[in-house]
Amino acid sequence: MDIGVGAKSDPKNVQGLAHFCEHMLFLGTEKFPEENQYSQFLAEHSGSSNAYTAYENTNYYFEILADHLEGIIDIFSQFFISPLFTESATERELNAIQVGLI
Repeated sequence: MDIGVGAKSDPKNVQGLAHFCEHMLFLGTEKFPEENQYSQFLAEHSGSSNAYTAYENTNYYFEILADHLEGIIDIFSQFFISPLFTESATERELNAIQVGLI
């Protein structure tokens, strides 16, 4: 999935926001609240995933065996419907993003 929002869209006073959101979407949703459910499902079904934030877009992608496409689509779609952005994950990811900028 490619979203037409990247680093270019970051407010001047919140640089890194798009990259932060990219990370946070993987860390739980209302329907799938455990932080590792997506990666665990992929691992159990010979899948993989990644994402990146570029200047004008953010891209999310995964591979999985066809028999498990419906299950991963259910989990993946929830990232964009009801992400949790929990306090603990937010703090961890803010630190990770800041370390990455050093």
